[in-house]
Amino acid sequence: MNFIPTKLTILLLTLLYSFGVYIPLKAQSERSKALKELEEVLNIDVNFKTDTIALKKRLDSVRILADERRSIPLKWAYYQLMADGYSIAFDRVNNKSNEYYAKAQELVEPTREFELQQLGYIRQGYYFYVYRNIKEAFPCFLKANDLKDKIDPDEIPRITLHYGFVASFYSFIGDQKKASDYLKSALPYSEPLSRNRIDMVNAIAVYNLRDSAKDEAFRYFEQALDIAEQAKDSVWIGIVSGNLSDREWEKGNYNKAIALVKKNIEYSNKFNEPLDAMRANLILASMYVKLKDWDSARKHVHEAQKGMSDKPYFLLYKTDAYKVLAEIAHGSGNQAEELKYLNTYLHLKDSLDNIRDQEKFQKVSWQWEAEKYQQNLENAELKRKQINQTYFYVVVFFVLLFVIILLLVNRSKNKILFKNTELEKEQLQLSYEKQLVDQELIVLNNSLQEFTATIKQNDLTIQRLRNEVIHNLDHFPDRQEKFNDNLNKMLENQLMTDERWIKFKNIFDRVYPGYLDNEKESVPKLTEYDLRLLALMKLGLTNRSVGDLLGISLEGVKKAKQRLKKKMDVDSTSRSLSN
Repeated sequence: MNFIPTKLTILLLTLLYSFGVYIPLKAQSERSKALKELEEVLNIDVNFKTDTIALKKRLDSVRILADERRSIPLKWAYYQLMADGYSIAFDRVNNKSNEYYAKAQELVEPTREFELQQLGYIRQGYYFYVYRNIKEAFPCFLKANDLKDKIDPDEIPRITLHYGFVASFYSFIGDQKKASDYLKSALPYSEPLSRNRIDMVNAIAVYNLRDSAKDEAFRYFEQALDIAEQAKDSVWIGIVSGNLSDREWEKGNYNKAIALVKKNIEYSNKFNEPLDAMRANLILASMYVKLKDWDSARKHVHEAQKGMSDKPYFLLYKTDAYKVLAEIAHGSGNQAEELKYLNTYLHLKDSLDNIRDQEKFQKVSWQWEAEKYQQNLENAELKRKQINQTYFYVVVFFVLLFVIILLLVNRSKNKILFKNTELEKEQLQLSYEKQLVDQELIVLNNSLQEFTATIKQNDLTIQRLRNEVIHNLDHFPDRQEKFNDNLNKMLENQLMTDERWIKFKNIFDRVYPGYLDNEKESVPKLTEYDLRLLALMKLGLTNRSVGDLLGISLEGVKKAKQRLKKKMDVDSTSRSLSN
């Protein structure tokens, strides 16, 4: 059985607190006076039903004390209690409670009171959760979780109760691990043999069981039973015994499992826990069905039905009860009753499935809300970093500017005049040298352009001569030798010898400084021949012109380029080779 009597626990704690008894978070000697005082204030009973005037009168002393001391924690506690009181008065989500929760949060957000910030989100989130406004509860619990790394658990008032709120919410939305983690972090602050501690340990076991961590779950069940037995708490002995019965049944210890469930029923009836007795009777009936003890099964399912009503909470148990009744009728050979119970069971199951489908959809929606919230946080953090970076650069800029101005002001006038004179001379010299370099570059560039143009013109002339040779080969065979001689002379004049290459390279390096050196540095395997090819390609010459200059055929140029491409491993060079 998986039972967490959260309402019972909260009721018991409230009664204890109303009589001035509270569970310490740690030994009193280790607690600060301010924290104990804050706990005592938060323990004040604000349940005046619809009488909000009595609520205000009850909390006036807290408000006055907070104003006299200018105490942020006490004023925060006052707002929290007012919000709680109005939620009881309206018995629903209402504007007055929302207003007081907002005031409490606005009070502590500018401070480093991270514990109060987290508690504020937890209390407001639980308020929404109690009234099933899950969409509003979700961001509150997410914000509370974001503060977890900034808080000191020792400084959280009533941590077991507040972290119990968080655990209940996360369990409700299906995140059993996070629910369990919160209870584990609060467990050291619970009183050793208290009902609160038994409840927490049992709840951790239930969350693990829901998360399919059975070994871990039963370890905590045994721990809860041990605490309950030491505390001689009969109610919890019965509850935890019922929870442990599942393990004994799985092991095949049927009699032991049944005995544990019967103990649960006995203690639940004795100490007026009808809901737990109802659940235990239903489980016991299912066990007897598996053992084919139809009479015992029928007896306990009827006992379970006595504790059920028409409220939505009991739909799951009613469905299970009619399923058990149908199985009993089938085992007893009563087909008419089996059919009747099956019809009721199927009708109830359809209603239950519909609710579960809605819950599944809702959980997807909650997951989307969580992801959206996390994305908004990341975007806000990124924006904050960008703004801070901009501020930093602006500050650095103005600081540097201020330093430069100070340095300039502190220089003597004579030094400034002398420096200016020197700078003017240097500028004139640099300007003159630049003019010379620019003129030289213009001349060299023009020379290179003339060279390129000449090569291209020669290429056209050579091509025309080739065409004439081919065209007149049959008509004027006697002129073929003359044409070939002219063509060969032109090709010889155009051929780039080593001497011409040295002169050409000198001009090329001046017009395109560093181009060939950079290519050589990038690809050390490049030969002098490769560099010639690269320089001619840089000028945009055709393959025919390159072949004439290097003294190779058109096909030879193509192959040379292909070999060059293999040597080049830089993408930009590869693209230039393909042009």
